[in-house]
Amino acid sequence: MPRLLGLETELAIRFTPTGEPASARPGNNVIYQALADSVAALVQTQPGESHGVEESRLFTESGASIAYEVFPYAPSAGLVEVATPECDEAGQLVCHQRAIEALLLQAIPDASRRLSALGFEGEFTLLKNCRDAEGHIYGAQENYEVEIARGAWLWVYRVGLVLLAPLVLVEAILFWAFVVVLVTAMLLAMLGLLIAARVIPRWRERNLVDELLAEENPARDRKLREAVRVLDKVLINPGILLSAWLIRVAGFRRERRSALGFLVSRPILTGAGSLEANGDFGLSEKGPAIRAVMRSKAGPDNRPLIDTGNLIKDATGPLRARLRPYVKLFRARQRMQLGLSDANVAQVAEFLKVGVTSLVLDMVEAGALSDAPRPADPIAALHAICADPTLKVRVAIVGGEPMSALEIQRAYLAKARAFVRTSPTTSLGAHQLLRLWGDALDALEEDPAQLVGALDWVTKRTLLEGCAPDAAFAVQKKIDLRYHELGSGYFARIERAGLARRVVSDEEITTAIRTPPASTPARLRGQLVRELAGERLPVRVSWDSVRIGGRLGGKVIPLRGPRARPRR
Repeated sequence: MPRLLGLETELAIRFTPTGEPASARPGNNVIYQALADSVAALVQTQPGESHGVEESRLFTESGASIAYEVFPYAPSAGLVEVATPECDEAGQLVCHQRAIEALLLQAIPDASRRLSALGFEGEFTLLKNCRDAEGHIYGAQENYEVEIARGAWLWVYRVGLVLLAPLVLVEAILFWAFVVVLVTAMLLAMLGLLIAARVIPRWRERNLVDELLAEENPARDRKLREAVRVLDKVLINPGILLSAWLIRVAGFRRERRSALGFLVSRPILTGAGSLEANGDFGLSEKGPAIRAVMRSKAGPDNRPLIDTGNLIKDATGPLRARLRPYVKLFRARQRMQLGLSDANVAQVAEFLKVGVTSLVLDMVEAGALSDAPRPADPIAALHAICADPTLKVRVAIVGGEPMSALEIQRAYLAKARAFVRTSPTTSLGAHQLLRLWGDALDALEEDPAQLVGALDWVTKRTLLEGCAPDAAFAVQKKIDLRYHELGSGYFARIERAGLARRVVSDEEITTAIRTPPASTPARLRGQLVRELAGERLPVRVSWDSVRIGGRLGGKVIPLRGPRARPRR
């Protein structure tokens, strides 16, 4: 069965005020809005359904999306999240990732003019990386459609969902009751302040309501965070913990058994490279921050290799007055999200990342990896591999001798070659992928410098080694970060100079800015985004449907399943 693939990437916003004296710096929410307005001026867009930390989501005519990701108590410190349309082939996915980046680059000059009109003069860039100068982790995630379980474990999973449903519904009722009480209390407080301002003489000159609602209000924000913590602990956490436990027990068992060796050794191909605070160079920006194989709770301290946060979010859908996400969880095929994913600016690295991983998942579902190398401690193995750019470190393997990351990758490559050779539906792309995979492993073993312009960590390390021997850490860290700037960074310069290997052409990228993949749900989404551009009724787009009109009387057009049909 064809597999849907997708990438989500969080882009950091860098804005440096200019002028004499330097102008103020706008909040990231203001910058994002200017960027979104500029994107909408370039291509057809429609507003998306926004939930949780994702605000102001737009879907473009290619089926892709752009959103502002932020926590409610820090609205001016968010990130730009871009998500590709669903694709069914690795080269197509790399092309659409580059297309949405190209669209943002086209929008930046106009966004800068919009900011200037608001009084904000400055240089505006976006960084495609996963770790900032202070060590905060964000960045990329990969999405692969897989069978969450099969046979008896699928029944365990579905029965668990049935048993979990009453708890989630009770939580939802209590949650909304709490919201009603909270809103009522806030309205009464505002009314009380208005009355107090009229009665108490020394308060008459103050606008107490404006002070309460001011954007910068530390006391209010502190109380809001405390209320959110209480709400999480009492009303939301039980459902989150139980749904996470159910998915961890019954979900993705074959992937964890057969693909973990590949995933923990994959940073030698897909790592973006990172200059650590102690001056050491590591293969991956996100690898050292991974703490678990699968998510067991919400929060960044539980950053997992396989991130089931999307499924947990669907399990708590009733808390957002949405039952459909919970019903979707009963499907056998679900979206597996990989949290161990660096943001690649090198096309070859990104192509290997999604292409080889998709092939390995094909092998998992076909039962072709039952004897694949299994790390005895996957997280410890991942950390050891990421910390060793010499690629010499060996990690413990269940039932076998310790192996290096190169040896683990070669073991998977050998099985992949046998799998493709005997597969009745082998594509030309699979042979190209195997050749590229094998060539990269050979070069890493013989002379990694051959991969400058192809693998990110090799390219970045080469740039850092070009620094003066006594270069300060701050100078080297600047190179580390500027490597990832879209359009103007060090890798972008390497690519413009013709020194970077490419998988897709500029012409293909330009076409993909406005053209969705033809054989995935993105085709119908993109068509509707274009056709509904002049619609007078409100339009809201999501990954699964398009709604025309209000929630109660509106028309919902599904993008998946037997009822998904192009409009005539």
